[in-house]
Amino acid sequence: MELKKKSNILDEEEPKYIISLKKGYRILHIIMSIFFLSCTLYLGMISFRAGTDTMVFDIGFTGIVFVFFIYTLNGMTKRCERYKGKVVYTCLFTKREYNLSDIASSNEKIEEFYKDYGDGNVTSSWDKVTTFYNKQGKKLFKFGLAYDNVQLLVKEVKNTQKSISNQKRRTHLCQIAK
Repeated sequence: MELKKKSNILDEEEPKYIISLKKGYRILHIIMSIFFLSCTLYLGMISFRAGTDTMVFDIGFTGIVFVFFIYTLNGMTKRCERYKGKVVYTCLFTKREYNLSDIASSNEKIEEFYKDYGDGNVTSSWDKVTTFYNKQGKKLFKFGLAYDNVQLLVKEVKNTQKSISNQKRRTHLCQIAK
């Protein structure tokens, strides 16, 4: 049996776990994508039937709705698969592969959002966002509370970095002992 390679990961290998949208959020994104796509198509057809005086406005509004459609597709396709020794991050048209040892740290932060309605009423909402960084401190990817299994990757990154530092310490102690 011939094994095909797909970005250095064997096709037959199952991921240990997948970080992806929770089911309720996935359904919401699918509904929003269908809504924005239908609005884009409908407004696009109207803009071509309308006269030249409203065509620029219609095309601009259609473009804005299309951007929202792409944004919802991006949120729906964002995922991270954990294989043996590798992490594969996929988002819309990009697919990046990282060794687990390349992910140096993660940072959990609570982001708060405030909305002022202008009449004195202010509402707030929050999201716990986990961001993963490489050894140079560059952001690799981030996930919020809407995603499953983020804490599994956080735990594995911490354990991998701990074992790397222990291995470096042992190597350093062996060199000193010589």
